[in-house]
Amino acid sequence: MKKILLVTTSVVLATSLFTGCAVKTGNDKLQSVTEQNIDSFIVNGVSTKKDVQSKLGGATSVDFMQNGLEKWTYLHTLKVEKGINYVPVANWFVRGTNDTKKSLVILFDGDIVKTHTFSSENGETANGLVR
Repeated sequence: MKKILLVTTSVVLATSLFTGCAVKTGNDKLQSVTEQNIDSFIVNGVSTKKDVQSKLGGATSVDFMQNGLEKWTYLHTLKVEKGINYVPVANWFVRGTNDTKKSLVILFDGDIVKTHTFSSENGETANGLVR
């Protein structure tokens, strides 16, 4: 019985140590949006503010352009710790995160979407003595 408990505890501890932690900021609903599917629920000249809010919730920021258009911006960032961060001594020299950043900007003319742009980029953040 003690042997089973020891093995189970070891497996759980090893799994938790080598599983990267993730930090998310911004609008969580934007995490699942891709360039391929954005046009399926935001249609220029057709979609309304209510349609957008029902799919994505509130915008990260709302501004007004000089030409009178209303600009909604949605942002999402996901940072996932690299496995090397959990290797003793090695993590002093090399550590970091794999990052995904997404941005959606929608311009409204009154209540209707005039145009929208979506971008997604992958990158990394490097820390440690060796970068």
